[in-house]
Amino acid sequence: MRRTVEIAACIIGAAAITLAASSCGDDSTGPNEKVYVAANMNAAAEGGTFTSPGSGTFRFIDHGSEFEWTLDLTNMTGVFASHIHLGDASAVGASAGPVIINLWIPNVPSATVNGRVAHGFFNNANNANVSLDSLRVLFNNGHAYANVHTTAHQSGEIRAQIVPE
Repeated sequence: MRRTVEIAACIIGAAAITLAASSCGDDSTGPNEKVYVAANMNAAAEGGTFTSPGSGTFRFIDHGSEFEWTLDLTNMTGVFASHIHLGDASAVGASAGPVIINLWIPNVPSATVNGRVAHGFFNNANNANVSLDSLRVLFNNGHAYANVHTTAHQSGEIRAQIVPE
């Protein structure tokens, strides 16, 4: 009887450890999930004649049937929109790529923001401009970029190419 109780206690303990380990961590990805980033977004990549104290990073996790995204910004004021654009981040002005996915669009322009400012998901049902399969091809081949628009620089203040992490 005592041996049965010891074995049962070991099984319960192992199950508890397994459950705790599987639920730990944030921003984790599964074994088949690919991560893409638009890292080091900056004003120089926008191609303008202005400078900006702001910077940021978008992170995209491909969950298969949807993409999860996060936006971290530093020293950005008056943010009113952020998007994924088709094309190369070096294309500026009239040659800049069109918006293919809207990301964070606050109700009113932001105050100065620092840290994680937005998080969301998109899938084929809530994004009519490009399929997830096409988006994966664009991300893997460096044919999409993300940018952030502010009231001071309405055509875009910072941007970076989206690439596999």
